[in-house]
Amino acid sequence: MRVYHWLKAHPLVCAAVLPMLIMAVYFIARGVYPFGNSSVLTVDMGQQYIDFYAYFRSTVFGHPGQLFYSFSNALGGDMYGTFAYYLLSPYNLVLLLFPKTMLDVAVAVMTLLKYGSAGLALAYYLKTTGWRSWWLPAWGTAYALSGWMLANQLNLMWFDGAICLPLIAVALANLVAGRRPFAYIGWLAAAIVVNYYIAFMLCLFLVGYFGYEVVRQWAGWRWFARQAARFAAASVAAAGLAAVIVIPTLVQLRLGKGTYTTTDFHWRFEYAPYRQLGKFMLGAFNFDQMPSGQANVFIGAIGVLGAVLFFTQRTIPLRERLFAAGWSLFLTLSVMVEPLDLLWHGLQFPSWYPYRFSFVICFWLLVLAGRALQGQPTGLTWWQMLLTLGLVLAVIATVWLNLAHFSYLTEWQVGASALFGIAAVILLTIRHDGRAATAAIFAVFMVIDSTANMVTTLNQLSYISHSDYHTYTESLRAGVAHIQATDSGTYRIGKTVTRTKNDAMQVGYMGTDQFNSMMAPPTVQLFEDLGQSENDGFVGYTNGTVITDALLDLKYWLTPRPTPAVATGFLPSSGARPDVSRYDELGHTGDLTVSRNPNALGLGFVASTDILKTKRAANLAMLNQELILTHLAGQPYRSLFDLQTMTGPKLHDATIKKQTQVVTKVTDGATVTYTFTAHTTDPYYLQIPVAFSDNVVTLTQNGNDLPIPDSFRSSILLNVTPTAPGEKQTLTLTLQKSTADLTDVALYRLNAAATTALLTPLRQNPWHITHRSDTSLRGTVTVEAKHKLLMTTIPAVPGWRVTVDGQPATISKALKYFIAIRLKPGQHTVAMTYRPPALGLGAAISLASAALVGAWWWCTPTGRHRRHG
Repeated sequence: MRVYHWLKAHPLVCAAVLPMLIMAVYFIARGVYPFGNSSVLTVDMGQQYIDFYAYFRSTVFGHPGQLFYSFSNALGGDMYGTFAYYLLSPYNLVLLLFPKTMLDVAVAVMTLLKYGSAGLALAYYLKTTGWRSWWLPAWGTAYALSGWMLANQLNLMWFDGAICLPLIAVALANLVAGRRPFAYIGWLAAAIVVNYYIAFMLCLFLVGYFGYEVVRQWAGWRWFARQAARFAAASVAAAGLAAVIVIPTLVQLRLGKGTYTTTDFHWRFEYAPYRQLGKFMLGAFNFDQMPSGQANVFIGAIGVLGAVLFFTQRTIPLRERLFAAGWSLFLTLSVMVEPLDLLWHGLQFPSWYPYRFSFVICFWLLVLAGRALQGQPTGLTWWQMLLTLGLVLAVIATVWLNLAHFSYLTEWQVGASALFGIAAVILLTIRHDGRAATAAIFAVFMVIDSTANMVTTLNQLSYISHSDYHTYTESLRAGVAHIQATDSGTYRIGKTVTRTKNDAMQVGYMGTDQFNSMMAPPTVQLFEDLGQSENDGFVGYTNGTVITDALLDLKYWLTPRPTPAVATGFLPSSGARPDVSRYDELGHTGDLTVSRNPNALGLGFVASTDILKTKRAANLAMLNQELILTHLAGQPYRSLFDLQTMTGPKLHDATIKKQTQVVTKVTDGATVTYTFTAHTTDPYYLQIPVAFSDNVVTLTQNGNDLPIPDSFRSSILLNVTPTAPGEKQTLTLTLQKSTADLTDVALYRLNAAATTALLTPLRQNPWHITHRSDTSLRGTVTVEAKHKLLMTTIPAVPGWRVTVDGQPATISKALKYFIAIRLKPGQHTVAMTYRPPALGLGAAISLASAALVGAWWWCTPTGRHRRHG
């Protein structure tokens, strides 16, 4: 009883602890490690963010330069913008409390803390409006476990914006009331700093919320003009304080993600409006709702009905209800009408996770509900009861009769939602706040409603096991450590196993792959032109050849051991590279074989200036590789890939149109078979057309699986080199879709002797790197002839500065991508340093803004204002 009274006297503590406790119990029940072998890693959290968290931890523990640049970001790239989007949440400090082998546990703890913070923030907001007792943890839980929060648990960096929103709203209400603006400035600046993307949506919402507060506190037009000026000035000041983050990030967006801005759109509904009603049902979510679906706005039956009752409440001024109706209509249309949807997302259609701004709708509905129910402490009138009951039944009937259009709902979910809705109407009807138990009863009901929705929602998802994550990461870490212990130089590492495309950031080495929303389009285009797996948000080096291995300085390779010394566990293959077995084998770890590529050219090497004139051809990976190698060597173009003869195609349960080579599946077992026999030890490559992207076919060689990347937009080369010449090779394509176009399927042999002859002289004069930090390199190089340059495979992005023998040098761009420096004959010291573009400008603006805010604070009267600041 003593605990009960203490919690009742400290409802904000309860509002923070209750959502964390509910989620902790759920995690334990799901067997999240250490209570089982599960984790909270799913979809992007497991495939992307967990590696960024490892990178964050590494940056804090000894590598501060990684804040600005990383050679683990594909072939090298800016990290300041990546930090601004993914890694500036103060909650990330939790990661520092756990060893690197338990980052998945750290993420679970961080997730719990953010749920608790969201509940606390909303409860604090409602406390400032007059709510007390058990109502506060009830409202807090409804917000913390809202549909948006649950659907985006795997996008944990977005939570900070939802946490900041109620706190900013409190500060904005105080600003409109004439109090000091500094809490508003501080919280808004913090929201922009921790995640500018969600803060953009938050700022759009604040325009409407400012209008609502002005209408609610209306005191005349002169008063309005004064408050509008203060609101604008305070908002600009907050943005100015965050400029040190925002300005450099905007530059990176202009170079990368900003190029995808949509300018062609149509005024149309993106789906039938009634389909949004399904999102008010229990557990209205599944995996298919991630790439496309409706806005996740579940807040529980009391919250929704309370928001409806707001517009029936005569104690609320009509002007306030009219403005709220208009703003509510705008928010509703925003999750249905294409141009408004685009506006909230910065004029870019989101890739997966639609309607990312809908957390503001959850907050807005709870604001209206809190305002309405506070003004009506006793039961509903008879007509309000009929209105709310009729609304519940109408929504349930609409969803029930159209259940086929709601793939994420089942009959029991709709039925349970009906029971919660009807029970909410009954509770609201018999409500009497004069009774001591009323708040507790409503709190129990709202918590049960939110918890039931949470369990139903999260049970729709599957999660990576702790052992899979841990086994793979530690196996890769051991392999990389083995290499780095014997070679402390500068080089890239390749591998034929992949858990994520950010493995290099997880473990800490120079790799080739990256999955990042800040991905630069030139990097994507380069990988496409070299025949690699890529898409707007990722690049993957899964189909390298002898040429690209050498060019990109993949000096060392990690491949699974045929008979590992320990249990191999979770080591998923990223691509077949039988030719790597012909590199120099150096040793083993428990699971992996370590090999050295004798053809690796180094991160920089002397080459012919002919490469500056080389133009990449679209969708011709082999031609591009031939052009690059011959021009680097200063030789006329020559073909290095020779077309080979295959027998086939032989069809099984499939038909073919001879004129088009389009195969149509007859049964699920439909296959297309080719055979060939290699008569040399040269590498052999099967050209896979872009028509095979998106899992159109699967491929086996002599019954062994050959992975095909999920996404590619240019023909790629799969290595099908036989283990020994003279053995018949059988390539079997199994159709996964109804048709497949075989037109561009072809087999090629790489002329190994000719390739080696071109690579050998390029290896003679490498850039001997004597110093490398996260943002700089320095080394010596010897040039023996005219018309030569230092060719690097470092991306030529703004921010790099180069000196040759201590003097500033001009950067040339080879292949429209790489840094190249023209050099005269002789020995030279070449140094490179990187600083994010516009970082100085952003810092200057932030300092100036801080000075102006300080002056504003100094000149602002205190007295009564001090109490509310």
